[in-house]
Amino acid sequence: MLNSKKVEVMSKVALYEHGEGKETLKLNKYYKKDYASAKLLSSLPLGIITGILITALIFIVDTEWPMQLYKSIGGVMAVVLYGVCFVAFVIAYCFFSAFMYNRKYEAYRGNLRIYGLNLRRLERIYDEEEQALNSKNE
Repeated sequence: MLNSKKVEVMSKVALYEHGEGKETLKLNKYYKKDYASAKLLSSLPLGIITGILITALIFIVDTEWPMQLYKSIGGVMAVVLYGVCFVAFVIAYCFFSAFMYNRKYEAYRGNLRIYGLNLRRLERIYDEEEQALNSKNE
C-alpha cells in the first residue's frame, strides 16, 4: 500500500535534488565566510580583467584626456593616479562581489532549510511505518 504523504515528500525531495538542488547541495559543505571567500577569489581575476578593459576603453574613446592629465601633473604622478584608480576599482568590485555572494548564500540556505525539513518529514514517516510494522508483527 502506498503512503500518499511519503510519495508527496519524496517527490519534493527528488525534484529539488535534480533541479535547483544540484548547485545548492554543494553549498552545504561551506560556511558562509568560506563560500564568499572562495567565490571572491575566483572572481578577482575577472575584476582585474574588467579594470584593464575599462582603462583600455577610456584610452580608446578619448585619447586626449588621459594625455592632457599626463602632461599637466607629470608622468610619474599620472601613472600613480591611474594605478590608484585601478586598484580602487578592483577593491570596489571585490566588495560588490562579496556582497552579492553573501546574498546568494543566504538565499540558498533558505532553500536548504526547506529541503532539510522535507528530509526530516520523510524520516518521521519511515519511522512511523516501521513502528506500525513492528507492532503488527508482535
